[in-house]
Amino acid sequence: MNFDFNFLTRIPKWTYILAALGLILILFGSFNSPKTVKQSETAEATKVVNTDSSTISRYERLYEEKLAQVLNQIDGVSEVTIMVNLDSTEELVLAENVTTNRQTNQERDKQGGERMVTTVNENKQLVMMKGSPDNPVVVRTIKPHVRGVLVVAKGAQQPRIEALIKESVQRVLEVPSHRISVQPKKSN
Repeated sequence: MNFDFNFLTRIPKWTYILAALGLILILFGSFNSPKTVKQSETAEATKVVNTDSSTISRYERLYEEKLAQVLNQIDGVSEVTIMVNLDSTEELVLAENVTTNRQTNQERDKQGGERMVTTVNENKQLVMMKGSPDNPVVVRTIKPHVRGVLVVAKGAQQPRIEALIKESVQRVLEVPSHRISVQPKKSN
C-alpha cells in the first residue's frame, strides 16, 4: 500500500499553526480547569420520635388525669371522664455536627462547550456528652402531638358548659376544636 504525502505540501502553513494552537488550548483547558473546594462545618439538629406504645399510653393517661382534675374544678362540670389520643410521644431534637464539602469543576470539551460540575458531600455526626454512658446532646424536647380528645361530663348538655370545656381543652392541649368532642354523661 502506497500512501502519498504530497497533499501535505498543498495545505497552507498557517493551518498547521492554528491546529497546533487549538490542540494546546484543548490540552491546557482540561489540565488547568479551575476547581473550587469549600468546606464548612455547622451544628444542626435532628428529630428522634419515640413510637413505643407503652410510653404513648403513659402520656395519654397523664394528660387524661391532669385534664380531668382541672375540668372538675369548673362551675357546673362534674364527674369528668376524658380520653386522649396521641400521635406519638415527645420528640427529642438532638444536636449534630454537619461537615459539608462542596467541589466545583469547570470542564471544556473539544467542541468548545463548557459545563460546571458541582459535587456535594455531607457528613453528619451526633454531638455526645461525655459520661457513663455517653449521651447525645438534646437541643429541645417537643411535647407529644394530640390527635383527638373525648370529654364526657355531667353538665355538658348545657351549651355554655360545653363551650367552656371545649375552650379549656383547646387551650391546654393546643388541639383544634374539630378534634375535640364534648358529650353529656348519662344520668343513673
